[in-house]
Amino acid sequence: MNKYGRISLFMVVICLGLSFFLNDNMNYPGIFLLLFTLLSITGIVFAVLSKKWSTIIIGISLNTVTWIFFSLLIFAIGFGEA
Repeated sequence: MNKYGRISLFMVVICLGLSFFLNDNMNYPGIFLLLFTLLSITGIVFAVLSKKWSTIIIGISLNTVTWIFFSLLIFAIGFGEA
């Protein structure tokens, strides 16, 4: 695994770390969604730049799964307030 593969996996770790700051009384959930989207897209780009099939598959799948999970989580928190 080269440096791009490590950076791709580090983006997943950053998303998981940011998830601890999500709570019910968020004022701006769109900022978290934008941040998760940007981190996931850069993680996917770094996974593709690594040029190793195992890192590409792992990086793309983990970044996509974290983005989908946290997008649904933010939407669920938003619907719960209404």
